[in-house]
Amino acid sequence: MSHLETGPNPSSAASGGPDLLVSEFLQAEFAFMVLDFDAELRFVGGACALPGGAAGQAPCPAGARLAHLFTPSDLERLEPLIVAALQARPGAIKITSGYGAETRTLKLGVLPRCQGDGAGPAGLVLTIEDVTQRLESRLRLEALEDRLRAILSHAADAVIVIDTEGRIELANGAAERLTGWVAGDLVGSPITVLMEEPFRSSHQGQIERYLEFGDSGILNVGPRPFPLLRRNGATLPIELSVGEAFIAGERKFIGVCRDISQRLEKDEALRSANAALRHKISELQAVSQGLEAQKLALERLAADNAAARAEAERANQAKSRFLATMSHELRTPLNGILAVSEALGRRGLPPADQELVEIISSSGQGLLSILNEILDLSRVEAGQLQIEPRLFSPREAVRAVAEVWRFAAEAKGLELRVQTRGLAAPRIGDAQRLRQILSNLVNNAIKFTDRGAITLRARPVAQGQRLRFEVIDSGPGVAPHDRERLFEPFVQADSERTRRHGGAGLGLAICRELAGLMGGRIWVEPTPNGGACFVVDLPLALAEAAPARPPSGEPAVAAGRRMQDPRILVAEDHPLNRLVASIILQEAGLRFDFAEDGVAAVEAVTGGGYDLVLMDVNMPRMDGLEATRHIRALASPMRGIPIVAVTANAAPEEVEACLRAGMTAFVAKPIRAGDLLEVLTAALSAADSVRPD
Repeated sequence: MSHLETGPNPSSAASGGPDLLVSEFLQAEFAFMVLDFDAELRFVGGACALPGGAAGQAPCPAGARLAHLFTPSDLERLEPLIVAALQARPGAIKITSGYGAETRTLKLGVLPRCQGDGAGPAGLVLTIEDVTQRLESRLRLEALEDRLRAILSHAADAVIVIDTEGRIELANGAAERLTGWVAGDLVGSPITVLMEEPFRSSHQGQIERYLEFGDSGILNVGPRPFPLLRRNGATLPIELSVGEAFIAGERKFIGVCRDISQRLEKDEALRSANAALRHKISELQAVSQGLEAQKLALERLAADNAAARAEAERANQAKSRFLATMSHELRTPLNGILAVSEALGRRGLPPADQELVEIISSSGQGLLSILNEILDLSRVEAGQLQIEPRLFSPREAVRAVAEVWRFAAEAKGLELRVQTRGLAAPRIGDAQRLRQILSNLVNNAIKFTDRGAITLRARPVAQGQRLRFEVIDSGPGVAPHDRERLFEPFVQADSERTRRHGGAGLGLAICRELAGLMGGRIWVEPTPNGGACFVVDLPLALAEAAPARPPSGEPAVAAGRRMQDPRILVAEDHPLNRLVASIILQEAGLRFDFAEDGVAAVEAVTGGGYDLVLMDVNMPRMDGLEATRHIRALASPMRGIPIVAVTANAAPEEVEACLRAGMTAFVAKPIRAGDLLEVLTAALSAADSVRPD
């Protein structure tokens, strides 16, 4: 019969259930059982409890056998060991006992129990050891080692571990690539195989000094450069960090190495470049010292020139202001002289007296013409003359000039010819200034031509983007050395002709300034017959069609109907300007009130009842820009009232300042009725379109 045959289970009656497993009896990590030759339990030692008895009690209940403690599969594995132990051959196996989360790993040892007289085995000793935690710890340690091995194998830096004797215990893949050694050859070798003198001789002494005194000079002090000796005998510059660690209770030293050869090469290249740069800088400094002296001399010269230029500009501005003031002061008495002379000429005076009146009238007209030219030139020099681009017909402008001067030409027996080709399309430009230029040129041509013809010609050039105007005469022409200076103020080409024909020499200077303001230029060319050809080249953009404008005399009525009886506030401090505004608005049939400054304008708008504000810019107490900002800060609906700027300064920056302040539109002084009413109509219509029902 087998040694593990089962008999009556002593625990069956007590437990009323199946046979128990050994894990249910084991109370601690270790216990043992003594069995007789037939594998019956005789004694239980350690923390193990069997049915019917307490832990550690002996003998066991009669009839207890191993079959009561193990599963059939475990008994099958245990039986060969029992047989071998009875033949004096000990053995051991591992089994898994329990269920689910209570599963435990047990180590079973089977030893022979000899008789006291040495006559052979008297039974068995079965040892039971719970190795569950030990096995789990070993598995965790193996997983940790696997992770550490993977990290080291993929690390970019070389890692070398040595013991206190200076022998290499570990080297990762990066260490193999860095040193040229295979890791298997490095492990067990002294670390000095990677060192050259004098580091090789002093290394072990440094370890011993550290172990004895705790001072090494290289441990835990951060990366430092070091020459690594490779297997092929070459040295490689590395950056070395050495740290201390305790592994399994033993002191180890861990070195982390990084190849810095490329970095050192870059550093050396940078040092060389810096040295070259410093040399270049020293050369430039030498040159700079010479240039500095020249710079100081030039700065002194520039300062002198700037002072002279500023003085000249101040003098020129003073001259312009003086000329403008004198022109305005002289215009009033001249208007009186001309008006009286014209009145006397209509009274049928005797011939001798009539001749005196004509002399007075002619002299007054000449003086008035000179004053007008001086005033225009002073405005140009002071930057006060503004170009006002509008839609116009160049053909009509040229023909209008010709009609004005046709009688003067015929009076001298001259033929005035007009040629306009390709001028049917409207253009955008300042028609008034263009007529002024052409009138001046035609007047000069008539004045200095005694016989023949004068031609006024206009045609498009530069693919139609510019217009070329020419005034050609059959007079004496202009000498080459006079063609440039002829456009300077108070210059005439021929003093004899000047005395004979009169004039101050300002007309051509004004023409040049006006052409420049319009983005063009003017010059004079000789003609084949010896005369002169004055050329004006201007950029006048094409326009598709002229905007619909109400005929003269109709704007007030039409605008008044469209505005539906609005109420307008006029913010203006000057009495004359208020008079002009009242004449225009009264003729248009509009209701209006005056505010003498910005403060009064804000108060009036705050009170309500106004549909639009005509806002002067320069006013006492509060100017128009500040007043507009105050109105835009009011509560609705007052804050949305249209505000039209009215100012004598029509420069682009002035217009931009008005729009930034919140104004709706812009009208330049002197005010023209048609322009003002057109702006009012547009502003009120726009406001009406956004006003809620």
